[in-house]
Amino acid sequence: MDAETGKRLVREFLETLHSGDIDGALKRTTGDAKLLIFNNELPDGFRVLGGMIPALFSVAPTREYTKQFVDGDAVISQITIRGTTKGGEQYENYYLIVITFVGDKVAKMQEYMDSAYANAKFAPPT
Repeated sequence: MDAETGKRLVREFLETLHSGDIDGALKRTTGDAKLLIFNNELPDGFRVLGGMIPALFSVAPTREYTKQFVDGDAVISQITIRGTTKGGEQYENYYLIVITFVGDKVAKMQEYMDSAYANAKFAPPT
């Protein structure tokens, strides 16, 4: 895969997934695609994540791609994700997302972020 195609496919996939269009995102994956948060596989991960995003944010979050690297069928993206939580708080977290493709389909997505920050922002009020 050439670099520009890989970067474009990642951006299109994450745009679709983060908008809550789960079926649209799944059409861009292999039948056995895996989502890992850190090193832990999330069962039915893309469906779960695609459903969580609209539940957590008042509108779909934005993504700022600060770096993207392509190595064969893998695309490594450094991304800042921003949005407003359903609780009205501003959210700005830094992610490293590694997506591996088979052809033009996502076979695996591995996501790293500041999980303590995310948990604090999305925790219900006490």
